[in-house]
Amino acid sequence: MNAKNFIKTLGYTPKDNCVGVYQKCYPQANGYCVEVDFENKSFNYGELISAESKTTQNFSQAENWVVLECVDRLLEKGYKPKNITLEKTYPSGHGHSGRLDICVSHDDGSEYLLIECKTWGKEFDKEFARMKKDGGQLFTYFKFSNKADVIMLYASDLNKNKIVYRNEIVKIEDDYRSGDVKDFFDKWNQLTKDNGIFDSWVNPYQFTSKALTLNLLEPIKQEDSGFIFNRFLEILRHNVVSDKPNAFNKKPSPEGPVFQ
Repeated sequence: MNAKNFIKTLGYTPKDNCVGVYQKCYPQANGYCVEVDFENKSFNYGELISAESKTTQNFSQAENWVVLECVDRLLEKGYKPKNITLEKTYPSGHGHSGRLDICVSHDDGSEYLLIECKTWGKEFDKEFARMKKDGGQLFTYFKFSNKADVIMLYASDLNKNKIVYRNEIVKIEDDYRSGDVKDFFDKWNQLTKDNGIFDSWVNPYQFTSKALTLNLLEPIKQEDSGFIFNRFLEILRHNVVSDKPNAFNKKPSPEGPVFQ
């Protein structure tokens, strides 16, 4: 990826009287500015966006550009800089700690949205597969406080002079807050949303996901069929449907609804 083309596409422009420094100021945040310094190979997120580590504030990792773009999208959407924390640190035992890329909080400091950023393609797919296997990093981070309303795996990239992004979102239900990570994962239906945070119909802090539209539908791939079949069997077991070959022919029972 050409980094300068990337930030120019985001709307960054050269800063006056500075060599190699680009900036973008956000009218949604009272003119708050973020800078990219190519001379020092660093990102300057200003005084209001807090950071509990400096790991994502340099050019050392490709993932850091995804963090920059995600912060840009948050600010464009209207989230306040003071409510954004980078690399929020959680204790994970044995002298180690885990760092969430982006945490968006309410004005009272309570967590609203947890975002884990990955580079487009292989790294994103790897973490998404892990998420569907045992919950991955995001489920663990959520369980440290149980307060967030939404968790999201995020990636973005520059594709033919256009920024594209992908997000896999889990809306937190009340029963997800009890128990540990395994309990959370067992209660989750392993389905994610791909809209509801950054879309035009959504206001900050008001997650609103819409059903699929025709232009969003994609052909079913061979690798998807096993997952769909297993989920279907789980629904049948949950509804105590033993006659699986004829499940779709079943009519509602007078005693209550039966899967059909």
